[in-house]
Amino acid sequence: MNAYKGDLSGYEKYTSSFHVGIQLNRKHRVNGNFNMGFGNINGENRNFTFESDQQPLPVPNKFVKTQFFYINYDLHYNIIKKKNVILYFSQGIGLIRFSPEDADGNSLTENQNTREADETYRKESFMLPTSLGAIFILPNQYGVSVQAGFYNTLTDYLDNISNLGDSKKDNILAFRLAFFVPVKFKDEQ
Repeated sequence: MNAYKGDLSGYEKYTSSFHVGIQLNRKHRVNGNFNMGFGNINGENRNFTFESDQQPLPVPNKFVKTQFFYINYDLHYNIIKKKNVILYFSQGIGLIRFSPEDADGNSLTENQNTREADETYRKESFMLPTSLGAIFILPNQYGVSVQAGFYNTLTDYLDNISNLGDSKKDNILAFRLAFFVPVKFKDEQ
């Protein structure tokens, strides 16, 4: 479950996403995690206003639906690691690709009239995901996890609004429910 914060929303609208990853869990305190996922976020602010000296005035979007895909690597620090439970903090680095659209499904990236003149951006950005979570390990070694965190994107264009808006950087809040399937390699006992 995701929610976006930027010029058109403040974590009010929740949407869904799908995530898959490989968690390396051999060490007691610090382990790695490879992730990828996709989903969408949306926001709307019908009262959005702006100031601009540009003529003709731009017509910024007041609604956005943004699809995204990401890949990242996290370092998990196990605060508590017992036989049946792991409580962890994670910090990662990754890339996110996003494509903001208006209410009719038209690409906002290509619509220069929605931003100030010569304001362009890439649809890719680095992100620094941070999260806190818990894994509950069942007797058969399968697991269930709950996690909350922020993607910490390094872009202000998830909503297609930057110079005309007030937010510094757009961000995504994510709550995740995950299922773990144990995988053992041949050299493990």
